[in-house]
Amino acid sequence: MSDQPALDRFASARLWAAARAPYLASALFALTPLPHGSAPPRPAADEHWNLHLDPVTTAATPVPELGWWLLHHVGHLLRDHHARARPYREEALRWARAADAEVNDDLPDAPAGTISPETLGLPDGLLAERYAELLDLIDPPAHLAPCAEPPFTGPEAMTALERELLARAVAAEIDARGTAPGGWRRWAETTLRPEVDWRAVLARLVRRGLAQASGRVDYSYRRPSRRATAAPPFVLPALVRPLPRVAVLVDTSGSVSRTALERALAELDGVLRATGHRWLDVICCDTEAHPAQRVREAARVELVGGGGTDLRPGFEAASPRADVLVVLTDGDTPWPERRPRPYVVTCLFGTRHPAPAWASTVRVPR
Repeated sequence: MSDQPALDRFASARLWAAARAPYLASALFALTPLPHGSAPPRPAADEHWNLHLDPVTTAATPVPELGWWLLHHVGHLLRDHHARARPYREEALRWARAADAEVNDDLPDAPAGTISPETLGLPDGLLAERYAELLDLIDPPAHLAPCAEPPFTGPEAMTALERELLARAVAAEIDARGTAPGGWRRWAETTLRPEVDWRAVLARLVRRGLAQASGRVDYSYRRPSRRATAAPPFVLPALVRPLPRVAVLVDTSGSVSRTALERALAELDGVLRATGHRWLDVICCDTEAHPAQRVREAARVELVGGGGTDLRPGFEAASPRADVLVVLTDGDTPWPERRPRPYVVTCLFGTRHPAPAWASTVRVPR
């Protein structure tokens, strides 16, 4: 069967979608249609802006319905959901539902069986990461299936720089018109005037702490001094600069989301590996410090606890063994009255509570 009927239907649907959402016209015309027999029945986009189309079902799909799917996939691509999905590799279904909820929040007249905040019974106007947290608390209806992504990709239709420039151009169009739905206006505001990336701040603060701690040198007989002495029986110690010891104090009280903690732990894991650390020493604490866990990767940390919040026992347990202490908490805790011995980096989830003046602090969005 010729692919031309499917391509003609795609072209008509793209014009319909551009008329429906003119602020997304540039993105719609950046899609590259790829008809092929192994495509799923519904259109599916890959991260390179290729739209995989089944020739038979595409040619038979009504133009408004196909146009709706084009707007849906442009929403995923512009909001960079492929990259944002990486922390959820082991929870792909939950992330797919959450990402669909974020996108379809701004798309009325959805086809039957699609996911939206309304069909899930969740508040609208949230980001996919927040929907992923809330999906932990509910049992989504079985008939609501996320749009499946293809297990393959096509050619790189645009470079990463071209995709970034396109996103900024679309954001500028949305900002200039001022008539787009609320979710798109918020996305445009964030794209054009981005907040500081908490991941970059965390990496910078941890590296600063490691650099400061590594300046603490000591003498060791494991490596004798190179300065020879006149009396051979005497062996002098040499100055050494050991790899700083890093501990992680995790607030596992009921007020902190497990998803947020896992995301921050995974990011911290990457920072430490880049600096030569191969182990992660983690202490979970609610109102008591649980036994320290030494793991090779963040995914192996068992987050134990769930009661009230008092991190002071955790500070007491971690301080003797650490040169740098990273604290993951929402800040709703009593703090030690005095500055702890280690260099402290605090990851604060949310904006409700402050950190002590002696801690280097990064704010992590919930």
